[in-house]
Amino acid sequence: MERSNLQLVCGDLSVELLPEFGGRISSISVKGRREWIAQPKGPLVTRAVGDKFIRPEVAGWDEMVPTTDACISLLDEKELPDHGEVWARSWDVIASKASSATLQVQLTSRTLEFTRGISLEQTLPDQWKIQLSYRMKNTGSLPVPAFWSCHPLIDAEGVEKVTVFGSTPMIQTAPEETEVSQTYLPQDLAPNTSAEFWCDPDSEIDGAEILRSNGERMTLGWKLSEIPYFGIFIDNQEFRPDPVISPQPAIAHKVSERSAQIAERITILDPGQEKSWTLNIALAN
Repeated sequence: MERSNLQLVCGDLSVELLPEFGGRISSISVKGRREWIAQPKGPLVTRAVGDKFIRPEVAGWDEMVPTTDACISLLDEKELPDHGEVWARSWDVIASKASSATLQVQLTSRTLEFTRGISLEQTLPDQWKIQLSYRMKNTGSLPVPAFWSCHPLIDAEGVEKVTVFGSTPMIQTAPEETEVSQTYLPQDLAPNTSAEFWCDPDSEIDGAEILRSNGERMTLGWKLSEIPYFGIFIDNQEFRPDPVISPQPAIAHKVSERSAQIAERITILDPGQEKSWTLNIALAN
């Protein structure tokens, strides 16, 4: 499939979207500064639902719906694909302006309509805000679990500190066989390894910040009433040729629809019911 892009601009801030490639946010950059989003190392390739998520062109900011890890649903024994479905689908552009856009996709693995709006705003002379507004609607006739987690791959070059806004320590969930230091910096891991941490389900984490050595920072923030769970994945060249950091706010706990159902940490949408939430990204120097 030929690459098509949607470029949003607000002053020196630009954001690129790829509707035909999973609605991916492929670039977040401020003029004269380093790109925030990890870039693909090969050409983009059309993918199908059920393809493996880890692939040569893995990069960017994807959305995980209706699961992250492949699983068999506890609700109806449906097989849900690796890293969900919507990353491998072409999305429809519902609306588009100079600094905002709305994209939508109707799932095939679930009777869910998934919508993401994005808007850019300059808040101060050297500060910007990106607002991501999400909506999930059950368009079917039976109840459906509502699973979402974002999956940004942030370029870790030059990152000197990652702060998670919460008082409860994160819990290591991968690798399971060894204990690693409580770190969110890829350079603290052994080469060709990765680590994943998730919040205690009752902890109150409402944001995370990534600080570069030159003073540039990206801060993600959300309301706990809308996004109660959080995980973070860090990769020191195990799955990509360069290190990345992936903060992952979520509306269901941990990495699969099934595990969230077992823990009773997921919303079940009745027919016609909707669920909405907002994620804010602040950029500053």
